[in-house]
Amino acid sequence: MPEAEEPRGMDFRRSRLVKGRSVHVSLPLAERLRSARRIPQAVVKITSFAHGAKKVRELMQYISRDGKLELESDSGASIANVEQQRQLVKDWADGFDRSPRSRDAVHIVFSMPRGSDPEALRRSVRTVMTRHFAGHQSVWAIHTDQDHPHAHAILVMRSPNLDKKLEFKKQDLYRLREVFAEAAREEGVEMAVSPRAARGVGKKGRRGVAYRLKQRGLVPRAEKETAREVMDAVQKGDLSEKPWEAAMRRRHLMERQAYHMEAERLRLAAQSNPRDREAILKAVADLERFAKSLPEPKTLRQTLLEKLGASTHKKPEISPEKHEIDHDR
Repeated sequence: MPEAEEPRGMDFRRSRLVKGRSVHVSLPLAERLRSARRIPQAVVKITSFAHGAKKVRELMQYISRDGKLELESDSGASIANVEQQRQLVKDWADGFDRSPRSRDAVHIVFSMPRGSDPEALRRSVRTVMTRHFAGHQSVWAIHTDQDHPHAHAILVMRSPNLDKKLEFKKQDLYRLREVFAEAAREEGVEMAVSPRAARGVGKKGRRGVAYRLKQRGLVPRAEKETAREVMDAVQKGDLSEKPWEAAMRRRHLMERQAYHMEAERLRLAAQSNPRDREAILKAVADLERFAKSLPEPKTLRQTLLEKLGASTHKKPEISPEKHEIDHDR
């Protein structure tokens, strides 16, 4: 079976994104199998950007728990207290931009599955920071106060040597998940990287603020607005499927077909490979079972309409066979 691609550096290409269409991802067989076998997904979050020495210093104090946690830097040095943090930020600040809206540093969180070895996480983050962000200064700390270990990293956006400033776009975050998962697998921690569409997930995960509001029993403003739009649509009798919902449904059909196509390719390969036939057919069964169970993704709007006993009017289903699929996915 095809192997996962070798690790490669960050690629900051830009592409125009349209609502209802996710970043184009050519998903290799190895990743489809990880998704089908429900391997935990690599989690990487860009939580904030900081401008100026003061904000970066505050961020560093936050991830170190006010100096109680030791930080590790891209140079291999340990930053053990707040005074050392202040000196490091002072050194970094020489390369910060003067614009008041400049993004001088980014705060990134890397999470591993529950029960993972914190030291494996530390080594994985070190690999990401030193290999894939080579030339950019950074520090990170490991937090073990939750049921899954996670790392907080601060990365300087402009490289002092390359004079290259990073820009994080949606597709860059996906690539960052890939390099983190590659680094984790080198440490023996298996993680998958696939877009939500390949897992039958429609709604995005809640942002931090929205999640905390829910924990307190409050409804986020965005959800209130969606609920009002749904009630208005029901009163007007306008239950037509939105363009982005149609795009999401078509993508779902294509993803389901892609799993079946990979399964068929493997079934043919098993005929000419008797030695690995049992393992290949097991992979075929995993892919087909997952494709069959892949839930149709729904937006919050569609979910609320269903709860009200209504549903969006869909246009006639498009046969998956009508869609052109990249056979190298």
